[in-house]
Amino acid sequence: MFMGHRKVSAPHRSSLGYRRVRARRIVPAPRDWQKYEGAPKLLGFLGIKAGMTHCVYIEDRPRSHLANREVTAAVTCIETPPIVIFSLRGYKKTPYGLKIAADLMASETKEELKRKLKPPKKYDFKKSKKKFEDNLEDMIELRAVVHTQPYLTGIGMKTPQIAEIKIGCNTIQEGYEYGLSLLGKELLIRDVFKAGEFVDAIGVTKGKGFQGPVKRHGIKILQHKSKGTKRGVGSIGPWHPARTMWTIPRYGQMGFHMRTDYNKRIMQIGSDGAQIVPKGGFVRYGVVKNNYLLVKGSVPGSKKRTVMLRGNIRQAPQTTKEPQILFISTKSQQG
Repeated sequence: MFMGHRKVSAPHRSSLGYRRVRARRIVPAPRDWQKYEGAPKLLGFLGIKAGMTHCVYIEDRPRSHLANREVTAAVTCIETPPIVIFSLRGYKKTPYGLKIAADLMASETKEELKRKLKPPKKYDFKKSKKKFEDNLEDMIELRAVVHTQPYLTGIGMKTPQIAEIKIGCNTIQEGYEYGLSLLGKELLIRDVFKAGEFVDAIGVTKGKGFQGPVKRHGIKILQHKSKGTKRGVGSIGPWHPARTMWTIPRYGQMGFHMRTDYNKRIMQIGSDGAQIVPKGGFVRYGVVKNNYLLVKGSVPGSKKRTVMLRGNIRQAPQTTKEPQILFISTKSQQG
């Protein structure tokens, strides 16, 4: 007869690869961008997470065991009102990393932008343009400074959010001419992405506050006769080194971290929200009034939170053509 016993050791709980600290800002700021060659275009877009539903589509991956069959998948709806490009920013390479070489702001900006920043009272566009062009030779990267238009949605937010999005191009001159043609204008989601493409969804996760190690790291709960506590680690480290190492699963902040989901497939891009919004609207969001896209799977963050959609930087799966969607659920989510 074998008697049960406790293990002497166990694998390390939770990952050490991700910092569990609060995000510095709620608008995601990617550290890297897609390697792109071709006609100039923006390599990202900003959207607002609305909610989730499910759809039925034809599996089009040729090597899948479900190829050419109907498959049900959860999808996330992201509302994407037009973004406005109000400035261009060039970066130059220095021994200390990328530094700003020059800025070029649009001669006219939207009135709502004054809620976020204070535009200059006297601005000489021609002078700024000449200075920007004089620095083109030193630049190795061009970015568009854009702002969102949340007041076009139903979430009740009036203040725009600002982000930088890299302009993908073969040469800096091509990228500059492209950015100059868009300066002060609106850009739609269809101008950046197409259905079937893969994107990286970057967002700030739901905040959970101060949590213990069981919920935060997934450690085991100790036996019922444990001394002191059951919801804590069995040992916080050896006698020497005489300090608690950072690798020990401990209590602390959980959630509100900036995280990236790689290779999320765009299932659909549309303009009529009535086709995908559940009856009664998405819970805690409402109806979709602008262009939208459906992304397969989940996306980091809570509803009404800004999500950065970036061109995928890792190798995409087998197919990038537009999927054939047969059905999108609009059943009420309120019971």
